Amino acid sequence: SSCLAIPRKQWYQRRVRGVIWHPLVPILLAGAVDGGVWMWKVPAFETKTIQLSSNPPVDAKFLSTNRHLVVGYQDGTIKIIDLKSGEATVSVDTKQEITCIGVSPDDKLVLTGSPLSAAYLVAIQAGKVISRLTEHPAGYRPMETSPSDSVEHVVFHPSRNLVAVSYTDNKVCLWDTALQRLRHTLPHPDGVVKSCWAGEALHLVTCCLDGVIRVWDVDQNQTIAEVTGHRDQLLDMKISDNLVVTADDSGHVKVFRIS
Repeated sequence: SSCLAIPRKQWYQRRVRGVIWHPLVPILLAGAVDGGVWMWKVPAFETKTIQLSSNPPVDAKFLSTNRHLVVGYQDGTIKIIDLKSGEATVSVDTKQEITCIGVSPDDKLVLTGSPLSAAYLVAIQAGKVISRLTEHPAGYRPMETSPSDSVEHVVFHPSRNLVAVSYTDNKVCLWDTALQRLRHTLPHPDGVVKSCWAGEALHLVTCCLDGVIRVWDVDQNQTIAEVTGHRDQLLDMKISDNLVVTADDSGHVKVFRIS
């Protein structure tokens, strides 16, 4: 194992919200509560600061060119940032707090999640929200005693007009992005924190707070496999080929093989 040791004179003094590696080159990006995005070139420790908002960045994804970063800010704004110039080429205000974002494989759409069970579809070229994806009517507000129904994660299918939206109220909804309507709902016994497509097939792997990884056949709307081994709530997972890496609330990381 190795540790990234940043020289004292280049320590980042503001509280960090999250980090992401560039997919192709050794550059580490960090978002902070003051709205800044910092870039470190490793191991030279050359730094660059991009300050385009005073609101904390919540999530970030690279466009397929790897030269632009889509950043979702807590206040509901998304910005597409040219990493070379440090300028925003697109800025859209969804007017709803953002919990997560996803980018379509063709770089044409961004989907943002919100704490109130809705996801907002943004057309990048038009620079505007084109649809609100939710099962609830406009103006929906949950009762104070109602369980959370926040959108925790969104992920586009790699080749189809389909996006999986994971919710804390025990479900994953599959939305058709072309028709902008609900196709299927996959029920779970507890909140779902993340979903990942298993390659080009219509198989979806879901990460649930009950500690179970489930593999779904989306066409049949049913589970085809369940992977157990955690005793605590699952917090995250990553898929690589037929391997699933999971992390739970007790600090355990496990690797499972799925067929």
